[in-house]
Amino acid sequence: MDRGKSLVTSENGSRDLTDRSKVRILLCDTDVESCQEIFTLLTQCSYQVTPAFTATDVFDALNCDGPRTDIILAEANLLMTNGGKILKYLKREKEFKQIPVIMMVTENEVSLVLKALGLGASDYLVKPLHNNALMNLWAHLQ
Repeated sequence: MDRGKSLVTSENGSRDLTDRSKVRILLCDTDVESCQEIFTLLTQCSYQVTPAFTATDVFDALNCDGPRTDIILAEANLLMTNGGKILKYLKREKEFKQIPVIMMVTENEVSLVLKALGLGASDYLVKPLHNNALMNLWAHLQ
């Protein structure tokens, strides 16, 4: 199978190739080193990635490219800053509420995960992230 493509079985049972190189991910992480590592892993998986390091960066990226963003992969602490301001905004705005939001958490952030899921996050991944988990992010697309 070509690099950047994943086998997908549709509802009617037919198989299609989804080109990961067409999937646009907004990567939100306040830790620059962590963001760079995840950015590298995502690009190795052939995704298009836009990094954001602060809440302001996230809003700027969404205002610029939001409707073309397919997935938001965000550090849970950033999503939940100021009572979940970013997550609430994403789920309230018509143009963004269909974008799956996947949190990145450490093992000891269970309560944060539950709050974020309650506010509309789609899923979560436990850091440190690995290629096998990231290669399947496209599965969150509708």
